Amino acid sequence: MAWLKPDSVRPPFTAGPSVARTIAESPARVFMNTSDRAKETPSGKQSPPREIARRLISSRRSERKVGDTPARATAAACDTLYRELSRWVGPDGCHALFTRALADTRTEYPPLAQIQLRARSEPYIDGIAETIMAHGDPATAEALESMLVRLIELLGRLIGDDMAVKLIERSLASSERGDAPPDDRREEA
Repeated sequence: MAWLKPDSVRPPFTAGPSVARTIAESPARVFMNTSDRAKETPSGKQSPPREIARRLISSRRSERKVGDTPARATAAACDTLYRELSRWVGPDGCHALFTRALADTRTEYPPLAQIQLRARSEPYIDGIAETIMAHGDPATAEALESMLVRLIELLGRLIGDDMAVKLIERSLASSERGDAPPDDRREEA
């Protein structure tokens, strides 16, 4: 029985060219790749989670008040996404996602050390002013954007990339229209 050979006798499994190519070209692999820290894929294009994060941030920038900075716009995008995603995954589930994303990105972005998440509070992200004073607006904005990217990656891993994109798109659309349902009602995806 050849299939019962010990490991030392059996040749190691290696993926053939067609399997390796399929894995490398998979959109989920690009989406789920946590090495998004480089901000761009090898082809020079932004990863899908980073594109989504930047769309969320730019939607907040278009609404921002005079004197708001990029870091404050990014924090506002995080606050909005927390509020909107809470409708779909609940406030505790959403807080858990944000907490994990913050913990994952804190090691690479020192400005996040001062950021605190305040569940069921307005604003959700606390410590923005102190972080801007200590690290500057560009560094704070970059750190918060990376946290947002990580959150999108985590959500994609939990519920699938397609569903994650749909929820974020719905959240973005409803916040732009201002037609959010009451906070205590979750919708079906």
